[in-house]
Amino acid sequence: MRVTARSTRPVLRGWLSIVQHLLEHGADINCSAQDGTRPLHDAVENDHLDVVRLLLSYGADPTLATYSGRSLLKMTHSDIMESFLSDYFADLQGRADDDPGVYWEFYGSAVCEPADDSSGYDILANPPGPGEDEEEQREVFEFEFSDRPLLPCYNIQVSLSQGPRNWLLLSDVLKRLKMSARTFRATFTHIEVVTIAEAEFYKQASLSQLFSCPEELEGFMPDSKELLDLVEISAELVALLGSSLECLDDRWEPVSRPRS
Repeated sequence: MRVTARSTRPVLRGWLSIVQHLLEHGADINCSAQDGTRPLHDAVENDHLDVVRLLLSYGADPTLATYSGRSLLKMTHSDIMESFLSDYFADLQGRADDDPGVYWEFYGSAVCEPADDSSGYDILANPPGPGEDEEEQREVFEFEFSDRPLLPCYNIQVSLSQGPRNWLLLSDVLKRLKMSARTFRATFTHIEVVTIAEAEFYKQASLSQLFSCPEELEGFMPDSKELLDLVEISAELVALLGSSLECLDDRWEPVSRPRS
């Protein structure tokens, strides 16, 4: 059975703890009755401000009206509820520069909210410090340089236990190295070579968001049962092909990073 915030009467009665329990266990925050009344409407009309704040913090949509056209501001029965909703909508829609509600008032206390605050999300929990996690957030860009055209690279998933990785066709590598498949396998036994059906290869390559050159697939058959050999790109293979790798971060500073 789907659990919704209207399956009992906690919103109507203002039973905050029960409402919070329902929301924590997947209650539909915007579920509608036959007349379009939603939990947020019930909370406003019955003047349960704490329940209203809780529902909003869990994502209740304050812009939804009932099917008869009644909006939240038309359901208020107290000045404090009307003031709260008016300020809430003003924050959503943006305030004028001369609106006194733009400025927050602080009273010199380090306690911003009471410990028993029941909002669904604590915006003051674990605020980021200056420079915190800066290293983890640095973007790294990898560039491959060569005096010859780069071989086509395909982002393919060859194993259910691993995600997509970057592969070259073994046939392309052999042509570039002017080497036979037997010699390559005997010389580079540690370089992984996998086999994939041509139809599966075509399907994955054509659907990959990283693939931007459809012309490179013109020589492949989408229904072929032939097998293709792929070799995974590595720093060693790139060097064998006469290319070099350069890694720069988002500040355009060199980064030492092995190719995965």
